[in-house]
Amino acid sequence: RASEKEIKSAYRKLSRKYHPDKNPNNKEAEKMFQDVANAYETLSDKEKRKIYDRHGEEGLKEHLKQKAQGGGGGMDPFDMFFGGGMFGGGRQRQEEQKRGPDLNLDVRVTLKDLYLGRIISVMHKKQTLCLNYEDCRTDDRSCIGPGMKMVTRQLGPGFVQQMQTNDPGCGGKGYRLKRRCKACPKGLTESAEKILTFEVEPGMSDGHVIVLENEGDEFIGQLPGHVNFKVKTMPHPSFTRIGNDLNMDMHISLPEALVEFSKKFSHLDGHKVKVSRKEVTKPFQVIRVRGEGMPFGDNPSRKGDLHVRIIVDFPKKLTKEQKDTVLKLFGNPTKSSSKKRSATDHDEL
Repeated sequence: RASEKEIKSAYRKLSRKYHPDKNPNNKEAEKMFQDVANAYETLSDKEKRKIYDRHGEEGLKEHLKQKAQGGGGGMDPFDMFFGGGMFGGGRQRQEEQKRGPDLNLDVRVTLKDLYLGRIISVMHKKQTLCLNYEDCRTDDRSCIGPGMKMVTRQLGPGFVQQMQTNDPGCGGKGYRLKRRCKACPKGLTESAEKILTFEVEPGMSDGHVIVLENEGDEFIGQLPGHVNFKVKTMPHPSFTRIGNDLNMDMHISLPEALVEFSKKFSHLDGHKVKVSRKEVTKPFQVIRVRGEGMPFGDNPSRKGDLHVRIIVDFPKKLTKEQKDTVLKLFGNPTKSSSKKRSATDHDEL
């Protein structure tokens, strides 16, 4: 059964694949796009999902009292989320099987990676089952599961007690495994290396967990656990991220703050962004540039905003000529105040 995160990820991939903008004048892709949207609506609704898991698509249609649509023979959009290749396993109910432990790892990425997207490949060392381990099996009805067996004890005449106990030799229900076996000279499990490849999608958030199913260590009688990569964003020298928005500081001179300024800078993908203002700009004033933030995870073509905080660089000192010019332009603030209070009514610090 696919998780909510897996369903959402599959929906994003399928909707991009069949989006009308990518398939102009393609009626079949247009229909698939609509089918995928309808399937996602059902699978993301807990009540509808429960009905669908129990009674299938026809049961869902009957529950919603809708007429079944034509076009039989095409791909079932629900299968695209389940057994049709996105996750595997199909919709057939299978007996619950114990799963091995998950492996949780951090993957450090740059803000640029999260802006553009990136394919990452890592070498993964794991335990794998010997290919011929089944040749090492022997029947044993007392085994009730991996590492477990049922023991029967006679407590007295007519009284029998059954107890579960640990037995590392039991490989599963009804069989045990020989630890020393010619079919597996290196042992029932051995170390192997495998390259794992996964995608950091544009707009993915910090802390997002990328799940690679069944890539954990293999154990006899158990399904392999998952390998989970948690996204960790490295600090950027210019930008900070809050949700889908970006924040940055921009320095301007005092004359630029008083008159006007126009500056350009390189964004994460290298394109130039212009920030300008033709009025007085206050220190720490924030200018919003729409559409220059981070991509939305569910719709990368849509982006958040960029918030530019203006830092005014004041001169450390002025020459006499510069002071005279400032006084000429703005007047002397001390003259008007000197009439009301004495020049010695405060202490120098």
